[in-house]
Amino acid sequence: MVDYRSVYFFNELKSSLYVITLNTYEYIMKKIKRIISTGRQAVGEHMMYQPLPNHEFQNLDPFLLLHHHGPHEFGPYNQGLPFGPHPHRGFETLTFIYEGAIEHADSQGHKSIINSGGVQWMTAGRGIVHSENIPADLRENGGKMEIIQLWMNLPSKLKMTAPAYQGLQKEALPVLASGDGKVTSQVISGTIGNVTGPAETITGLTVLNVVAKAGGKEVFEASQENTVLLYVLNGELLVNGKLVIDHQMIDFEGSGTHLKIEAQTSSRFILCHGRAHNEPIVSQGPFVMNSTTEILQAMKDYQMGKMGMM
Repeated sequence: MVDYRSVYFFNELKSSLYVITLNTYEYIMKKIKRIISTGRQAVGEHMMYQPLPNHEFQNLDPFLLLHHHGPHEFGPYNQGLPFGPHPHRGFETLTFIYEGAIEHADSQGHKSIINSGGVQWMTAGRGIVHSENIPADLRENGGKMEIIQLWMNLPSKLKMTAPAYQGLQKEALPVLASGDGKVTSQVISGTIGNVTGPAETITGLTVLNVVAKAGGKEVFEASQENTVLLYVLNGELLVNGKLVIDHQMIDFEGSGTHLKIEAQTSSRFILCHGRAHNEPIVSQGPFVMNSTTEILQAMKDYQMGKMGMM
């Protein structure tokens, strides 16, 4: 805890930081640089929101892409998701399943169906071919689906790491409640308080899936060196005093360490943070590397079957 007398040291920094006191603790709050809104776009039979990348910037290093699919209700005998076998290299994908179920299969032999409340974490590393779809029963009978997929970059030293897959059902993911009991954080990776998420992260990412009831309050901490990604699926939040609503993402400044969340309505959001790699990012479709030469090599390796076959 910062000594109260030392708080005055920060007076000259109030243009970029501010200090509040909650329960005798002082927090230096992260300043919001901008709030990004996103519109809907069609993907197959359903609609998708894409806050990242956007018209203002391409990534929030180490976070590369965020797609929010649905909510959507498929009719009977539908085509499912248009994500048949395709390759990846150089990064990781994390799929949050909010409603329905997602079937995963890949060239490393991993197969699973993860239900509502669970997640799929795939490390593409040096290369993997995978497919994602709603299961056969949802394609035949129809049903509801809502998911988020997040892409997380790997640093150059890990881009050629061995591919891996982690499928975690809701029951495997611990939940941490706020003091007022109105904000519950599903801890996917990283450690919050005395709760550690079960997903193994090779880059030290903290990933939370959060539900807040109206009136709920919580303060989250992230290292000043970490990039923070906060995306609101639905609801209305005051985040460090600023209103953020459905399908908006926050871009924070680097200074400050805390986020004060106050739910104005029932809300859902994801909160992720991790160290930026500060390396060149060169991407081409499903490949994210550090140079054009590496992209061309990835394409060649995929064509030669070095990422496996499905």
